[in-house]
Amino acid sequence: MPGPKPKHTIELTTEEEQQLRKIANSRTEPHGKVVRAQILVAAHDHAEWSNQQIAQQVGCTDRTVRKWRRRWTETKNIEDLPRPGAPRRFSP
Repeated sequence: MPGPKPKHTIELTTEEEQQLRKIANSRTEPHGKVVRAQILVAAHDHAEWSNQQIAQQVGCTDRTVRKWRRRWTETKNIEDLPRPGAPRRFSP
């Protein structure tokens, strides 16, 4: 199930790679952030893999992999974007 070659290639600096690997192996970071880091580390380590192969490895959809590859190339950030609507009135 190779699939097409990904549109956005992930090339990390040594510092970015270390930081993302730390997040990817974390047990205290939010789950979504850990999955994003795992996607980017897998894309960096296995440049020949398709989005489908990375999604299967990480346990998400290929749509999620495409989204975070694109967002990383545009912003170099794995944080969520602000949510629309009024700010929270109560803390979580």
